[in-house]
Amino acid sequence: MELLIIAVLAGLALLGWPAIQRQQAARVLALRYLRKQCQQENLQLLDDTVSLARMRLKFIKGRPVLVRGYEFEFSVDGGDRYPGSLVLEGYRPVSVVLAVHSDPQA
Repeated sequence: MELLIIAVLAGLALLGWPAIQRQQAARVLALRYLRKQCQQENLQLLDDTVSLARMRLKFIKGRPVLVRGYEFEFSVDGGDRYPGSLVLEGYRPVSVVLAVHSDPQA
């Protein structure tokens, strides 16, 4: 009986591993995209991290696509913090929202 439980748990872990890998790949893609966006707008991506805030399933052209919402913080001059969010549909960035912030070049 104990061996059966161990086998079932190992099987579930093996089935879950690809999902964990896909989630990590989406997170890395989001981070790369945000680094590039922040660099283009002369902003600093703080803590060099994003956090998964929400996840849902959406059907696009009849196919299921995982929509992930990430949150992050950025700075104009390193002394302030502003929130931002990014939405990925599958592995495609569809929106970036940056909080209103002061422009140091203005």
